[in-house]
Amino acid sequence: MTRPSRLLAAAGLAVFGGAAAASITAAWLRSSPLPPAIAAPDRPPLTPGPPRRVGVVVNPAKHGAREALDAVRSSLRRAGWEKPRVYETTVEDPGAGQVSAALADGCELVLAMGGDGTVRQVAAELAGTEKTLGIVPLGTGNLLARNLELPFTDPAGCVQIALHGHPHRIDLIGIRAELAEGEAVRQRFTVMGGAGFDAQIMTDTRDRLKARIGWIAYVEAGMRNLVARRHSVSITVDDAAPVHRKTRSVIVANTGDLTAGIRLAEASRLDDARLETIVLTPRSLLDWAALTWQVISRRRGLLPVIEHLHGRRVHVDFLHHPQPMEVDGDYVGEVRAFTAEVQPGVLRVQTA
Repeated sequence: MTRPSRLLAAAGLAVFGGAAAASITAAWLRSSPLPPAIAAPDRPPLTPGPPRRVGVVVNPAKHGAREALDAVRSSLRRAGWEKPRVYETTVEDPGAGQVSAALADGCELVLAMGGDGTVRQVAAELAGTEKTLGIVPLGTGNLLARNLELPFTDPAGCVQIALHGHPHRIDLIGIRAELAEGEAVRQRFTVMGGAGFDAQIMTDTRDRLKARIGWIAYVEAGMRNLVARRHSVSITVDDAAPVHRKTRSVIVANTGDLTAGIRLAEASRLDDARLETIVLTPRSLLDWAALTWQVISRRRGLLPVIEHLHGRRVHVDFLHHPQPMEVDGDYVGEVRAFTAEVQPGVLRVQTA
């Protein structure tokens, strides 16, 4: 499950009393159309093109990785292409070094085979090159795959799109974060990054519990953090005057489709050269209930618990207390401030 999905699940399930109610609501809402995450031109059917050198950056710890690699090899053999170059990620190097090696080996198409973290690392390294990203999602969230409308529950289908799909340029979001210790770090992400409650859930989730019960472990962490003090924040979008809020989370979105047909962002797309800043300000359980309903139903509520700001660049200052931050699920650290800016069309990615 994605980071904002964990936030909403933790809040929503705690307030409404169980996964059944949330699942029924989400299923009902799936019948309502969502705006596309990318422009959707008519596409010809998938057929192998001229041979290309393929590299696969794979997280070998992911369930299904071996079978997905076998599917890649079989598909390349049928197409008459050479065998793929395989680069396994490690805890010390979760993707950047492997992409550098793939590019040095002359790979024109680089597949990211793993969860959201692997996809983010590969995408960040390929940004600004003319090489193409293919996605074979093996995680629980698979957020970029969802927003690209890839068949994320069908690894073999994703392999075919990753190898023989149609390239589409999408935006990334670049951030510069000022850590509590004074160090500045730079990152790129594909879908969403946030500071506050959403990152706190991620850092507080017990690994052993997550291994046993999956994403529901985030609900347990969320319930422990549901009611807490809000933090004073200054938010500046583009050249507008700063706005000041007391928040639980500030989330920057490149696009907004989550799990179960839920959309957190209002209108952002992966290829619109804009970002969306989502400010969450709930204070009580009633506020969390209102927030959850507004997001799930995609309707404005009477309580001002969520705010959407649109632009190309946003600067966020946490005025009194540093906040934990994550990007596409990867923990950044405790930050005092961050700046996020859209990087239009910097990544070529295979789509259906």
